[in-house]
Amino acid sequence: MFGTFLGLETAKRGLQAAQASVETAAHNIDNANTPGYSRQRVDLTETPALPDPSLASAWAGQVGTGVQVEQVQRLRDSYLDSQYRQQNQALGQWTAEQDALQKISAILNEPSDTGLSTVMQNFWNAWDKLSANPGDLSARTLVVQNGVTVAQTLNQTANQLADLAADLQTSLQTNVNQVNSYLTQIAQLNQEIDSVQAVGDQPNDLLDQRDELLDQLSNLADLDVSGTGASFQVSIGGTVVLKDGTVQTDSNGQPLLQDNGGTLTLAVNGGQLKGLTDALATLQGYQADLDAFAAGLANGPVTITLSGAWTFDAGPSGTNLPVSVTFNNQTYTSADPAHNAQQLLAATGGSSSTASNGDVLVTIPQGTTLTVGGLNALLQMGYDSNGQQGVPFFEAGGGAGSGSGGGTWTAANITVNSTLTQDVTKLATGFTPDAGDGTLAITASNVKSSQVQFAAPAGSSVQMPLTKGTLDAFLQAVVGQLGVQGQQANQQVTNLQALVQQVDTQRQSVSGVSIDEEMSDIIRFQQAYNASAKVISTLNEMLDELLQNV
Repeated sequence: MFGTFLGLETAKRGLQAAQASVETAAHNIDNANTPGYSRQRVDLTETPALPDPSLASAWAGQVGTGVQVEQVQRLRDSYLDSQYRQQNQALGQWTAEQDALQKISAILNEPSDTGLSTVMQNFWNAWDKLSANPGDLSARTLVVQNGVTVAQTLNQTANQLADLAADLQTSLQTNVNQVNSYLTQIAQLNQEIDSVQAVGDQPNDLLDQRDELLDQLSNLADLDVSGTGASFQVSIGGTVVLKDGTVQTDSNGQPLLQDNGGTLTLAVNGGQLKGLTDALATLQGYQADLDAFAAGLANGPVTITLSGAWTFDAGPSGTNLPVSVTFNNQTYTSADPAHNAQQLLAATGGSSSTASNGDVLVTIPQGTTLTVGGLNALLQMGYDSNGQQGVPFFEAGGGAGSGSGGGTWTAANITVNSTLTQDVTKLATGFTPDAGDGTLAITASNVKSSQVQFAAPAGSSVQMPLTKGTLDAFLQAVVGQLGVQGQQANQQVTNLQALVQQVDTQRQSVSGVSIDEEMSDIIRFQQAYNASAKVISTLNEMLDELLQNV
């Protein structure tokens, strides 16, 4: 037979179990709004029973000794964590791409009253007006001024795209630093977690902090988490970057994930890092498109149909061309004696005559279709109001590449020839030296509907949205491509936000704190505490009665 004090010990354990449950519920309530916190629960188990020989042997002769707290367990579903992080990394990737595409769209600003397409339309309209009155200085000035607006619009757009590229690069570097910071914090937490577990305790709050960092990290990169304790590992892009309490480094002691000017040292396949690298590549594509447009406008090749008979001075021997031209897939150039003016004359069915100074004048008939080096070469084919050979309309970088075929043309460096901005009479308007000839101006205005060949800038592997077509069609193709990409990004973000929210809701149903539930649990634990206290009070009365009667 056991003594009365066994009951006191049993009741005391009940008090301790109820008190631990109340304290845990209070901890849950206090952290109901703490990011990453997981609801905790006290796991109770019976204490070992004691044998009592005085009991009948027909059943197990044991007396229970009460309850004990086995552990304080956090409620967490690792499968839902994995699903959340998988969807979160995809959301991070598409959110970064969506943001970049929206900014590109705002920069291109198409269609709009101030966009490049409207500016180009004003430019062609100015050529139309000039063709009707080639000698009008105001019409010449209008063409030059609209050309300046075209160049400035291209310059401004290119500069804004370059600024956006710099911003994306800064964001990429910032996110790389953030990833490495998270890994360092996780490694430190792992060391603390190992220390707590080594003495047999449960580091619930530390585990919550680590899971919260992993959730945030999943938005930045594609991570894979495996193992527990000393075997805990985090991988990014298939490469282990953290082992338990140690962040992996390269031979120079630097973190494995680094940014080398837009190229990551690890093959990151998700998260904002992936989105930013893809956005940079997309942006480079649109920069190349804009450069190709500027090069096509200024330097061609563009296929034109002569609106008037083109007459040029072939010199004393009749072998010179003012610019290179292509007719019936055959290129004729003044730089190659084998392809001379006489050959072009014969190919086009033109005529020749002799000037008063003995030079050969070659005339290519109206309606001939030629391929030339953009608007620049077209103007060099004609004559200004002084009867002098025309000069290129655009310059590249303030002079470099001013002729047909020289220099590197970009949207950032294209400008109107300073010769024209200083003296509009030097603007070529006719294919003959006659002062009233406006045939070249008509042909220039028709460049709007002419076929231009577009090519990616040298050294670039960007695929052009259109390799041959009108300048307007090229712009439409660029804007259309941007619209499709933007729509896809918007749809992906919308879908992924719904998926992330759905999985997070499922996680919260397991790990989230319900104030109502915790309050009802507190009442339940309070009743258990009161019951154990009542047992102690009863046993105390029994002992008092015993002592009084002995």
